[in-house]
Amino acid sequence: MSTSFQTLVVNATTGVELSYIDSGPPAAHGPYTTIFSIHGMIFSNVVFQQMMALAPTQHYTQGVRIVAINRRGFPGSTPFTPEELNVTLTGGSGDAEREVQVEARGHEIAMFIAIFIQKFDLPPFSGAGRPGGVVLFGWSVGAPFTTFAIANADTLPEATREVLRSHVRSLILYEAAPIAIGLPTPAQNWTPLVDSTIPASLQLGAFSQWVTAYFDHASTTNKDLDSLSWVITSPSRVPTLYEIPAAQLTAMIQLGPAASTDLPFLFFFGNQLLSTYRKAFYDSSTATLFPNMKRAVLCGNKTAAFGIAGLWAVEADQATSSPQTEVTYEMMSGTNHLGPWDDAAKVLETVIRLA
Repeated sequence: MSTSFQTLVVNATTGVELSYIDSGPPAAHGPYTTIFSIHGMIFSNVVFQQMMALAPTQHYTQGVRIVAINRRGFPGSTPFTPEELNVTLTGGSGDAEREVQVEARGHEIAMFIAIFIQKFDLPPFSGAGRPGGVVLFGWSVGAPFTTFAIANADTLPEATREVLRSHVRSLILYEAAPIAIGLPTPAQNWTPLVDSTIPASLQLGAFSQWVTAYFDHASTTNKDLDSLSWVITSPSRVPTLYEIPAAQLTAMIQLGPAASTDLPFLFFFGNQLLSTYRKAFYDSSTATLFPNMKRAVLCGNKTAAFGIAGLWAVEADQATSSPQTEVTYEMMSGTNHLGPWDDAAKVLETVIRLA
């Protein structure tokens, strides 16, 4: 597995490129499934390295390939232009301008996947239960970027749509907070990011430590938000951040400009986050374009409360928005928000099983 960034140009007109790390094709010959992973706030694509190390050689049917993409502004990927940054940080002039931004971000991810498929001749979807095809796996704030890609694929060139149609097999969201997909934030919500008693300059750093902790919830089955531990972490296990080797932690944690765009983005783009999530999950035109695409929402039962609240929020939203749509919900025992690192085998096996 290469740990150095490689890049793909995803917009020939603007020269925008996205960096990535690639576990490479599995050792076994024959068709294999490729997982395109999108990272969240603060944590770059290095957060997927533990999963990537397992992908090519584990006991999975034919092995899998993981390609972890860095979003715009993160190391190796093109920074936002001043105009793009202004819309992200301020919300711009209104919904029309924000929708242009979201379509652009979706096209960048979708084009990356389509170009990568063609460049490396990735195996297409070959049927349920068989290897082949691609998975879009969005972790935390990365989750809405996978829905952007799916929801805006209908405005891509026909040839690109056909590449995606023949390969996409599943869309999996891992611990997207309700706000990340445009659903209401629970009244109980607390994170260091919204605590005004913490100096603004320290909030991102405080969040990066707190969110990697483990939490003892009174219940994760009764769907009662008051049963979740919104603030206090568990003493039973050291937060993941403190166990990551220094070199990898330095590459993983981004507390500068790249990380500072995500929170205002969540606040200002609520309408777009909601509409793209619902289009990706429930829209009939999306089902026609991606006839093989499964949909799943995952979280751990020891994670920060927002992850569990997000899964419950999608369940409730599906019940009213599109009860006939099949969505799989799974809560993994003992896993926290850094599950892709701390419980990489469990998360990878779950993703493969649900794909």
